[in-house]
Amino acid sequence: MTKQILQIENTNTIDFKNEILNGVSDVLKDFAINLQNKDNEILLTREETAKILSVSLVTLWDWTKKDIVPAYRIGNKVRYKKSEVLNALQQMNNFNNGKNGEQ
Repeated sequence: MTKQILQIENTNTIDFKNEILNGVSDVLKDFAINLQNKDNEILLTREETAKILSVSLVTLWDWTKKDIVPAYRIGNKVRYKKSEVLNALQQMNNFNNGKNGEQ
């Protein structure tokens, strides 16, 4: 096993420390974004989706039939992508805000 030597010139310890911290911070930010994106792609059950939307299963089924909330059938089970549920919730919220502003 050979030793590798790193020699740094024309920098002081504070600048060197800050460069390392900035690099680590950038890596952690990228990791957090990727983790959040993966979390939003998980599939939710009908019960989990209804809970997120704060609606009954009957209302969720009605919204699914009206294509307000997209659903996926896997065998005999219905699943919802978390990202699409959150997007549908945002669109419903925007619609309601626009409607209230017109009155």
